[in-house]
Amino acid sequence: MLQLPLYQLLLVVAQTALLVALIFRLWAAGLHRAYPYFFSYLLANLLLTSILLPVPYKSRAYPYFWVASEAIIACCYTLIVVELYRVVLRDLPGIATISRRYITVTVAVATVGSLLLLRLEEAPANYVSVFLVIERAIVFSLVIFILLVSAFLVYYPIPLNRNVVIYSIGYGVYFLTKATGLFVRTLGHYVLPQIGTVLLVVSSACLLFWVFTLNRRGEMRTVVVGHKWKREDEVRLLSKLKAINASLVEAGKK
Repeated sequence: MLQLPLYQLLLVVAQTALLVALIFRLWAAGLHRAYPYFFSYLLANLLLTSILLPVPYKSRAYPYFWVASEAIIACCYTLIVVELYRVVLRDLPGIATISRRYITVTVAVATVGSLLLLRLEEAPANYVSVFLVIERAIVFSLVIFILLVSAFLVYYPIPLNRNVVIYSIGYGVYFLTKATGLFVRTLGHYVLPQIGTVLLVVSSACLLFWVFTLNRRGEMRTVVVGHKWKREDEVRLLSKLKAINASLVEAGKK
C-alpha cells in the first residue's frame, strides 16, 4: 500500500468522511433524484476508494485496479458535465440537446486523436501510459466545457435555482482541481507532496461547501448570477436566447 505522510493520510480520511456526509446529505434531501450522475459519481468514488485502498501499491494487481477505477471515474466526469448542461439549460431544451451532442462527439474525437498521437511516440507504451494519454485528452475536453458553462452563467442573466448554481460553481472548482492533479501526474511529477496536499485541501473544501449549501430549499429558491444588465438589455438577451432555443427545437422535430 502507498505510504502517505501522516498529515496527508489525515486529509484522505477527512475527505472520505466528507464524501460520506455529502452522500447522506443528498439522499436525505432527495437531491439524488435531481442530480443522479453527480450522486452516482460520489457513490462510485467512495466504493472505488474502498476497493483500491487495501491493494498493495507495488503489487502486480494494483495497476489493473487503478486503471479500471480511473476509467469508471472518467466516465462519471463526462456524465456530470452532461448533467451540468442539462440542469443549467433545463428551460432551453434545444440548446441543451445540441450541447449534449457536441460534448459526446468532442470527447470521442479527443479519445481517438490521443490514440493516433501515440503512434508518433518512439517509446513503447504500456497500458497504463496509454490510459493516461486518453484520460488526459478527455479531461482537457471537459475542462473546456466547464469553462463554457461558467462563462454562460456569468454572461446570461438566466434564473436558476440555488442548488444548480452551487452545484455548478462547486463542481467547476472541484473538477479543475482534479484535472490539475492529472496534468501534473502525466507530466511525470509522481512525487509532489505539496501539490498533492493542495489538491486534497481544495477538493475537501468543495465537498464541505456542498455539505453545508446543498439542501431541499435550494431547489425552490431562484437566483440570477449573470452579468447585471439593464432591464431592457436583459429582456433582449433572454428573448434572443429563447428564439435560438425555439429554432433548434423546431429543427430537431424535422
